[in-house]
Amino acid sequence: MKIFLLYPFLLTFIGCWDLSSFGINENYYVSSIGIHRTRAFLTLPRSVCHNNVSNPTVVEVAWTINHIYSSSNIPTKRQKILDYQQWGECKDLQDAISVDVEPKKPKIWILDKGNELCLPKIVSYNLFYNNIFESCTLTDIPRQNLNTLVIDRAYGKFGHRAYIGNAGDDTILIFFLDELKYWKLKLLHMDYPFISVSADFLSISKIDPVLYITGRNSIELFSIDLENIRNLEEPLISEAQATNLECKVTFLGHKLEISSGLETDYKNGLSYYLVRDYVVVRWLIGSPLEAEYHNIFAQSYEKLPYVSELFTGPQNGLWALVNPLSPKECMEVNNTILENIPRPENRAVKILKYNKFLDDIF
Repeated sequence: MKIFLLYPFLLTFIGCWDLSSFGINENYYVSSIGIHRTRAFLTLPRSVCHNNVSNPTVVEVAWTINHIYSSSNIPTKRQKILDYQQWGECKDLQDAISVDVEPKKPKIWILDKGNELCLPKIVSYNLFYNNIFESCTLTDIPRQNLNTLVIDRAYGKFGHRAYIGNAGDDTILIFFLDELKYWKLKLLHMDYPFISVSADFLSISKIDPVLYITGRNSIELFSIDLENIRNLEEPLISEAQATNLECKVTFLGHKLEISSGLETDYKNGLSYYLVRDYVVVRWLIGSPLEAEYHNIFAQSYEKLPYVSELFTGPQNGLWALVNPLSPKECMEVNNTILENIPRPENRAVKILKYNKFLDDIF
């Protein structure tokens, strides 16, 4: 028996970002968001939804509690990130797809897919000096399916690390933030070796040392134990691009359907967005991956036509990053049709408020 529960009273709707000052129309596609205090950074991949290569691929907007403002509220001196986005200049950002904030530091890390001229790379942007601070080129990584960068909040033996997917052929990257080095981690499914472990969406448990993994075109959900990975020796420079590690994944079951976004919470839940039904669902980790153990928090074509990312906000609430179309749908329409598609009224929707004093999710 399928049990679905809907809690519309939990939702908080926030207005759209006005990016017209950048020459970007209202139906822009945002793939990821990183928030540091009152500053929010959006990635607008140039390879998705007919984004003009002359438009910026990362922009800054202001964020305060329950309010998001347009770029016009940002002081000019804080928009220096625009100076590092010249198309065809390989030292600059070319096609930003994902962003995350380094814990306890005024620094964001950006995953850049590159283009036909430039290799993909990972760069850091210093929020104090407002400049590109570090860069690591991914010289041997296929760029086509790169989709997400997630920083591990746990401080390991050799500092913080990030996990990058999809690095191709059932592979993610382990990236050492302090040393700008990376390893390839091959994901192995020992029980079903013919099942592909697509790593388009990643989320680290906020309770246990576990990384959850799923693909954009698959319904399988996997996990890996991070305990040993966090204690790995950092790679030598000469080894970083040649070393391939292997890791056995745990098959958790099948999601309710094809999904996007993946985010854990502090109440031992894992949420994802069902693309076909325009709904955000939450699964109780540790229970069978069946409908009876899911809650529906939001379902609406008008409010949630496509969610590119689920993320934890500054007050530990669960948020959805909303777009008018999915990347696949964008490929099927031209610019004229895209301009006539109704835009979402809200680009950031607070799905769940966190209350540390309650044992349950409310």
